[in-house]
This record gives sequence, structure tokens and C-alpha cells, in this order.
Amino acid sequence: MIMNRIPIFVLLAITTLHCNLLEDEKDTATPKAIYVIVDGISTDVLQSTPTPNIDAISAMGGFNTAMTGGIADGYSESPTASAIGYNNVLTGTWANKHNVYTNGINAPNYHYYSLFRLIHEQSPELTTALFSSWTDNRTKLIGEGLEKAGGVEIDIIRDGYDLNVEEFPQDSGWVQKVDTRVATEAAEVILTEGPDFSWVYLWYTDDTGHVYGEDERHRASITYADSLVGLIYDAVLQRQEQHNEDWFVAVTTDHGRSLPNGFGHGGQSEREREVWFAVQATNLNTHFDSAHLKHVDLYPSVVYQLGLDMPDTQRSELDGIPFIGPVLTSHLSTRESEQENVQLIEWEYYGMRDNVMGTLSYSISDEFSRGGKDEYVFIAEINLSNEQYEWNVPDSLALIGFEFQDKNWIKLLLETPENSSNIWLGLTP
Repeated sequence: MIMNRIPIFVLLAITTLHCNLLEDEKDTATPKAIYVIVDGISTDVLQSTPTPNIDAISAMGGFNTAMTGGIADGYSESPTASAIGYNNVLTGTWANKHNVYTNGINAPNYHYYSLFRLIHEQSPELTTALFSSWTDNRTKLIGEGLEKAGGVEIDIIRDGYDLNVEEFPQDSGWVQKVDTRVATEAAEVILTEGPDFSWVYLWYTDDTGHVYGEDERHRASITYADSLVGLIYDAVLQRQEQHNEDWFVAVTTDHGRSLPNGFGHGGQSEREREVWFAVQATNLNTHFDSAHLKHVDLYPSVVYQLGLDMPDTQRSELDGIPFIGPVLTSHLSTRESEQENVQLIEWEYYGMRDNVMGTLSYSISDEFSRGGKDEYVFIAEINLSNEQYEWNVPDSLALIGFEFQDKNWIKLLLETPENSSNIWLGLTP
């Protein structure tokens, strides 16, 4: 049979038009964001356990390991515990800023805005939702309704099942039942109401780790948690099919587990400090695939997805770098030069051009943590592609700042046309 042939230029034109239509559709789609914390799963155990739904999410974007627990041996180092991990993600800062160091959550520093507060103040028209067993996630970490936390109001709340002993008597398997309720309600609400931003917390996998270690029962709980993630993700997929919505989906954990058996966590071993991200996104950037991905990177990624107008004072305090959308630098760090009083300030550059400029500055104060504003002193305009700047530190700076572990600390800020990074520099008096 002789078939009619379409000229190649016509095919190319049709293909181009189709791609443009898809891009136009995405540009007009309503952005949505949801992240799910599945508690206490080490990366190696996750990757050797059947998790088809987490795999499906990764296939629609990517998967990578990340770091939690702050900068090892630095001012921001913190225990690898649950509430700390939740707040790392929730605020985009390490514990030295948000001030949550234990599951007791005694005195959070609400000057570092949670995602819920940022949305409440900058985009109150967006709907927010929280699905969690623990009420502390809402009442303490977010500080819902507290004046000092900005009077945050969450539109949709499904939590507190850990306190409902009549419906969930605390017998064997009750945490699994709670997680099932949380995930089921999250899926129902997402399908019917499609909140703009949601946080889902699942607890059961950490519970089995503490009780059984990382044996077959812990692995079974991971596969079960994956099925709950699947309920939620199916609702997302239906929303995307039935509505013109662009969903960013991230699944992560709050900490790894200790060796040799995984019963505990909280320390600074590499395995305890390693977490992971499974993400659905069409615009993952180079940073996501790097070796420098961090827990706190989720916060600015959600900010970018939802198009939030973040105040510069808050943005300059973030410890995270967005892993979606445009980004130029990450992994800001310092080390002493062989020359006296010279610090090598280094970063990783992701841009394609050689002459993109940024600025370095420093502050000797930490007024932001007390609700004030820090004044920054200009150091230099720098070529970002150099990935290094030699700073001849004035002698006076080693005598000021604030003291911690026999050093005086100042804040460094790197600002670029696409993102900013900050780090604490400890100077020996």
C-alpha cells in the first residue's frame, strides 16, 4: 500500500505547535504544592524496599539524597531528631535559627517564618492544609493562632489523632491506623478541594524502627506507608487530569537511622544525617542533582512553585537553595587560606555564562533572630564563575560578632540575580 507522506517541515511545525500549546497550558495552570514527611526511613532501606508509589513520583521528576542536621561541626549542627527535621523543612533554616532542638519544642523562634506564616502574610488568598497525627506540628511548630507566630490561620486541619484514645486506643498497631486516617483524609480533601499548599505527616515508619529496628516489620511498614503515599498521589493525579493545575509533589523523611540495627537516631553519623527527596516537578534544576542538596532546600522550592513574594529580610536568612526554577549558586562555604587573615569564600556556580556578577557582604550582628534587622557591610562585587574569592579579613572582625565555642561569629551573604546564600563564619580572636 502506498501511503501519503507528510513533508518533514510540516511535521516539525506540528510538533512545535504542540509543544508550545503544552507550555502555554502549564503557564496558565494554577500552581499547587504538597509535601509528605514519612518519618525515620534511611535511604539504603528505602531503596531496598518495594515502594512503587514513591518510585512513580520520582519518575515524574527525580530522586536524590540530601543532608540534614545542619553543618557538621559548625554553628548550625543539630541532633537528627524528628521535630528538628520537620522545622528544618517548615522554615528553611537550621536549628541555630529556628531554635527547635528537641521533640519537646520548648521555644521556637517564630521570627523565621514557617511556610504557613509566609503564605498567611503574603498570599492570604491561598488555601492551606495540614494532615498530621501530632497536634504539636500545628500548635507549636507552626504556632497556629499565636500572636508571636503571626496569628497564622490554617484553612483545613486534620490532626490530633494521637490524643484521640477513644477512637485510637494505644494498642499494637494504633499508629498505623492513625496514619491510615491521616492519608485517607488528605486524599479526600486534595481531590475535592485542592488546597494550594499542604503538609502531610506520616508517623508509623519511625514507630516500627524504634520498636523492631530495621527488620522485615520495619520494611513492611515502609511499603504500607508507600501505599498511603499512593492514595494521596492518586488524588493529585486526578486533580491534574480534571483541573488546570500544576502540582509540585515532594516526599521526604526527617532523619536517617543509626547503625547497626536502626533502633535509634539523633547523632551525627552520615547515615543519621542523610535524608532523601522524591519529587514530582517539571523544572528541577542542576542543584537538585548535585551532591549539595539539603533538607532546608524544600522551603525555597515551595516558595518558587507558589510564586510567593518573600521579603528580602527573610530570604537572606534562608539556609536553603531552591531545587526548582532558576538558580545560580549553592554550597557557600569558607576555609582558611595559607595567608594570614585571609578566608577563602567558595561556592558552586550553575550558570552558563562567565561574567555573571554577584555581591558579598557581612554582618556582625544577629538582630534578625530577635525581631530586628541586620545591617550588612559590602565586601566586594564578584564574578560568580570564579567560584572563589579571597577575602582579607580586617583584624577588628575577629574581636566582634558574637561568641560561640571559642570563636566570634559573623554572617556572610552572597547575593546573585537568581538566589542568595548565607553562612556563619567563625573567627578566632
